[in-house]
Amino acid sequence: MKIEICVGTLEAARIVSKQAIDRIETCIALEQGGLTPSKAMVSWIHNTFHLEQHALIRVRAGGFVYNYDEIVVMRDQILELKDSGITGLVVGALTKDFKLNLEAVETWKRTAPNLDFTFHRAFDNITDWQTAMDQLIKLGFKRILTSGSDLTVAHGMHRLKELVSYANGRIEIMAGGGVKEELIPELKATGVNAIHFSGTSKVTVESETAFEETLLLPDENKLTAILAAIQG
Repeated sequence: MKIEICVGTLEAARIVSKQAIDRIETCIALEQGGLTPSKAMVSWIHNTFHLEQHALIRVRAGGFVYNYDEIVVMRDQILELKDSGITGLVVGALTKDFKLNLEAVETWKRTAPNLDFTFHRAFDNITDWQTAMDQLIKLGFKRILTSGSDLTVAHGMHRLKELVSYANGRIEIMAGGGVKEELIPELKATGVNAIHFSGTSKVTVESETAFEETLLLPDENKLTAILAAIQG
């Protein structure tokens, strides 16, 4: 089973570089569900730690129904990042009626045809997931990141099993969203190909100032506990 860590800061990259993992997904603003990282950040991680790195492409928070301008900007983000040492890209787009936005994902896939593509948890909002999976396979996507069509993997275990069964080796199914140490045995039992998590905790910074924020920052104890459960 593969292990993918979601990395939202340079410090997180430094921490996970010491662990036995398979790859990272690089982003920023985990508190907003993750947004596209800068080329400088992606290149620094590549040149410093030489991790297998997949970059999230998401221009804004607030859902996955994008207009034309946003799709073009995300295409340009792919153009900027595709030669920065990454192995793959993580994307997702839906239509207003919660179907796969084929036009958007085809555009992005053509922009970097030599990279691995993962469709992210926008998949969990798709109503006809069988059709969407077939479409992603036809497009050449490598994997789907999913919590089992629910808010967290804890509630999506049954669907994760269905996804693995329907995929039947045609595309990788990676479980992510609310992964906790105690859920690892049940997640393994679903047959998923990989587990994705961040190992972060909420931390308030700049408390009682105009710049106070609650951030999701790396929690090394949580990270190592989940890793031990997966690798045990």
